[in-house]
Amino acid sequence: MRLFLLMAGLCLLITDVTGQQPPYRDLTHNSRVFGHPKTYRLYLPEGYDADNRRYPVVYFFHGWGGRHFKDDNAKLDYTALQRLVNKYRVIMVMWDGNIDESEPRPYNIGNHEDVKFRVQMKDYFPELTAHIDSTFRTLTDRQHRGIIGFSMGGIMSLYLGGKYPDDVSAIVSIMGSPEFFIGYPERHTLYPVRYTFGNLEGVRVRIHTSPTDILYWLNEEVRAGAAWEGGVQPDYQSFEGGHMVDHAGETKVFESALRFVAEGFKHPLPLPAVWSHYDLYPAFEIRDYKVESNLRQPGFLYLRHVNKNGWGLYTRRWLPLGPSAKNVEAKITTPAIYEAGQEYQVLRYDLLTGRLRLAQSRANAEGRLQLTQSAGATETAIYREGDAVAWMGLEYKLQQASGVGRPSLINDSTNAMPESGYLKTGHNTLTLRLLNRGGGNKQIQQVRVRIRSNDPTVTVIDSLVKVRAAPGIRVLQLPSVRVDCQKQPPPHAAPPEIKLLLQITADGDQVSEDEMIVPVWSDAPEWTDIKIDDGRPLRDSAFGSGNGNGITEAGERIMLYKDASRLRLYTEDPWVAYDEETLADEIIPARWPDGFTLSSVIKIKPGCPQGHEIVFLASYETKTFNPIERKVHWGTVRIRVGHP
Repeated sequence: MRLFLLMAGLCLLITDVTGQQPPYRDLTHNSRVFGHPKTYRLYLPEGYDADNRRYPVVYFFHGWGGRHFKDDNAKLDYTALQRLVNKYRVIMVMWDGNIDESEPRPYNIGNHEDVKFRVQMKDYFPELTAHIDSTFRTLTDRQHRGIIGFSMGGIMSLYLGGKYPDDVSAIVSIMGSPEFFIGYPERHTLYPVRYTFGNLEGVRVRIHTSPTDILYWLNEEVRAGAAWEGGVQPDYQSFEGGHMVDHAGETKVFESALRFVAEGFKHPLPLPAVWSHYDLYPAFEIRDYKVESNLRQPGFLYLRHVNKNGWGLYTRRWLPLGPSAKNVEAKITTPAIYEAGQEYQVLRYDLLTGRLRLAQSRANAEGRLQLTQSAGATETAIYREGDAVAWMGLEYKLQQASGVGRPSLINDSTNAMPESGYLKTGHNTLTLRLLNRGGGNKQIQQVRVRIRSNDPTVTVIDSLVKVRAAPGIRVLQLPSVRVDCQKQPPPHAAPPEIKLLLQITADGDQVSEDEMIVPVWSDAPEWTDIKIDDGRPLRDSAFGSGNGNGITEAGERIMLYKDASRLRLYTEDPWVAYDEETLADEIIPARWPDGFTLSSVIKIKPGCPQGHEIVFLASYETKTFNPIERKVHWGTVRIRVGHP
């Protein structure tokens, strides 16, 4: 340890190749997260030692194999960067994402074998920012803190910006990785950037790409995901040069990134009044809400549409519409936004059972509520009598004359029409339900809901719905509307789902907005010659489990193949155990761990009748390497239980 500290101290005396004292300083601080001293590179603006000003801070996250003092792929001119620090009047900190001296891969993220340490960068970032703020004259609010990340540092910038949106105002990802497994070794989860832009509400975002970058097409998928998300719309800049920040000796691209962050300091975005958040850890804090759960398997906790009137709490085993994790309980402590000592009504609607439950909770002396609840799929309303109503979207069902018929995504035993969770090609009938999270209406209330799609190929025919809400009603079913769907499956891994966007007006002046994610069952050619892994390896190993005879049978877990490609499967068949589906992942090709291909392992329920036909919408991926471009191929698959 003494030798480590001595070497870190000597960094201050090292001169550059010209024999001049470098403009930066390499400094060390004691890290509780790492359990040993960590070094970082610091740039101070010219005149810092002579004035008493406080400065905004920009953090730079290096890429694979990089450290705080080098990044061979980025080709940074570390001496020339001082000129930019002087020009934009910022403090710049280059952190060290190295986990272990023997491990060139930083950040403890990547493929399964790369997630091997208990150290988590989500813990180190707030530790480092606290050290910088306590050691130097910084502006410590979120409006004056930004991140620039390159390659693996790019995904870290978007991930940590979404993890701490109250602490960061602007982010630039330069040639960033699109998705990696993140978390603890025993329960790490695939974090796909294209589905997580909702975490970045209130943060300015820019993405730098290059048409000759190896990750160009994967970042086009990220771009499509941001457009699909609809809230945060990143600024995009394209530069020649491939997978780098700048050509050697230049600072053009880095300056463009720094200028964007500095302009963000001058014009920070406001924090959203209503927000949502995905988190892959069982315990986390976000916007002064504290969540503690017993989530033990890979997956996400999802806080949806959060404000003073309540929230939705869901588990997702994968994004955006994975099955719920079972038997997960969570304790949520709210900010101090309620009246101290007062009792509030807490209404919960469980979407998995269709049950409404009413309880009471008293705010503590600080004005916080502490609630324990199921985290499967629950909407929570918090109100006092006399509060204004607060309608929001709850659930939907779809009907089409020729549906394939899995039970509805909502529980409505009073309606026996064939229902579907998928929007299908052609004409559909859509029925929505709303939940009132606010106070009860004392008299009949006029509710108007405008429904539209975020996809131009999906049209809501009767887009404005009007309904009269009876006094005291909590769950309101709307009249059905017609929806025309002409959506084709995407050729790349852009989101294949659509969003329904709701604008809800009560009594003419109480307006709220909400959205619902809806999967689409697009027309696709039928595939034949499908092979079945029911415990027999068809390529490198078996993923299914059964008698290994290559025939689908009741009670078996199976994976389907088209030629040598494993299939991702979608179905509504009631004999497929939706909640027991798992995903296998692989890298195609395997030279760079970017762009994970996912395929399904599904269970046929015991008792499924012999000869029963199951219909799937299916997909598989093919990929080129340089650039990495994955193409998604879609088809329809039919298998018959008990038949080859």
